[in-house]
Amino acid sequence: MLTGSMGVTLYFLINQTGKGVLPANHYEQQIPKILDYAAKQQEALLSPQMQDELEKVIPLQGIQYQVIDLQGRIIYGWKGESYVNGPEDLIGKLNRTDGYNGRYVKFNPILDGQKRLKGMLLLRYSLNVAANNPGNGMIVSLVLGSLTAPFGFIILFSAIFARRLGRRLEPSITRIIGGAQRIQQNDLNFSVAGEGGSKELTELSIAFEEMRSALEQSLKREWRLEQERRDMISAIAHDLRTPLTIIQGHADNLIENGARHPERLERYLLTIRNSTQRADRMLTELLFLNRIDTPDFILQYMPTDLAAFCERKRQEFDLLCQEKGVRLRYSEEHWNCNAEHIPLLDTARIEQVIDNVMTNGLRFTPAGGEIEWSIYVDDQQITFELKDTGPGFSDQDLRCMFDRFYSGDASRSQDQGQGHSGLGLYTAKLLVEKHGGRIRAGNRPEGGAWVSITVPYECATREAYEESEEQSPA
Repeated sequence: MLTGSMGVTLYFLINQTGKGVLPANHYEQQIPKILDYAAKQQEALLSPQMQDELEKVIPLQGIQYQVIDLQGRIIYGWKGESYVNGPEDLIGKLNRTDGYNGRYVKFNPILDGQKRLKGMLLLRYSLNVAANNPGNGMIVSLVLGSLTAPFGFIILFSAIFARRLGRRLEPSITRIIGGAQRIQQNDLNFSVAGEGGSKELTELSIAFEEMRSALEQSLKREWRLEQERRDMISAIAHDLRTPLTIIQGHADNLIENGARHPERLERYLLTIRNSTQRADRMLTELLFLNRIDTPDFILQYMPTDLAAFCERKRQEFDLLCQEKGVRLRYSEEHWNCNAEHIPLLDTARIEQVIDNVMTNGLRFTPAGGEIEWSIYVDDQQITFELKDTGPGFSDQDLRCMFDRFYSGDASRSQDQGQGHSGLGLYTAKLLVEKHGGRIRAGNRPEGGAWVSITVPYECATREAYEESEEQSPA
């Protein structure tokens, strides 16, 4: 009865003002409507002419706002404190809600039609009943006092028990509820791990943290893959444009002038063929790169006669070097391993790596120069080392040579105009790492460059090798 009569009294007391008492989260509840409006307007919000329209949506009596550009500069809105200090700080605060001196600031990105970041909308609000009701201070105090009065005896009676129970449960519950709200806002930059609460709440906190961490890693991986996909499309378009332009230009010349200048026919056709082969090589490398980047790509390990493999490659490289007027020195003096143990290798992939490195060395080694290929083998690892007498690597090469689409300084190459996709050394690095090894490069003190490829010495018995040879097709 007491509670019912007090409720009726409070109802009339509050509503006689004609305004009522706003709850603590009243203005926070307006934010989804504001963000929906911002999402529809997109980058148009960055124009100062939108200020009047935006302020029709934002309740200025309880929410302050700022519209800023990518540099963190305020375009229009509240001119008070700045909450973003430069582009890096802007990126770090995307989709976050942070507290500042009892108020909360939500950082919402402004995107263009292609979902690219163009700026940010900041909304500052309070979660405080008194702050949200500046004209109803007496009513707020009366409401709060009246609502707590009927429970005074209960609170007094159970104070000790409630305090102890609250101390145990509140931290975990608060972390979990706050974490769920931040996930809803696409904010994963937090942690709910921590001690406290019951055993069940602790286990729930741990499971929640594992879910958050997995979701954060998944989203970061998706963002990274999306950016890499965009970079790859841009690089493909750039690299293919040159050979296709050459093909089109020479084909046009053939159509227009082929009959009048038959002596040019062979030169035009050779240029078209070379450009077609170049485009085909780029597409082949890109298709293979697409395969190797997938989790289901696996190596095909087989017992390998390393000496026979190296001798075959030596003969191939010797012919290539002769065509270029370059001398090949081959050394296999450092073979210290059990003769009964045969290495397990994916020979096709190791061959692909060595071919990439040798081709790169030949591009930069002038006629009359020298390439040295050495093999070091022990019971722990196999090392293939190639050295040349070319101009060596620049500082930029040493930093970026194993990056995707890095082509280096074309002016240093002996094969001017041939062009390459910048995927050879990047693919080589991936394949070596798939073997559990590593690839390194540097400059020789006497001049020229060196590249070292090291893979673990996984081995099988000679009997297993001979058995695999018998079972392999002729």
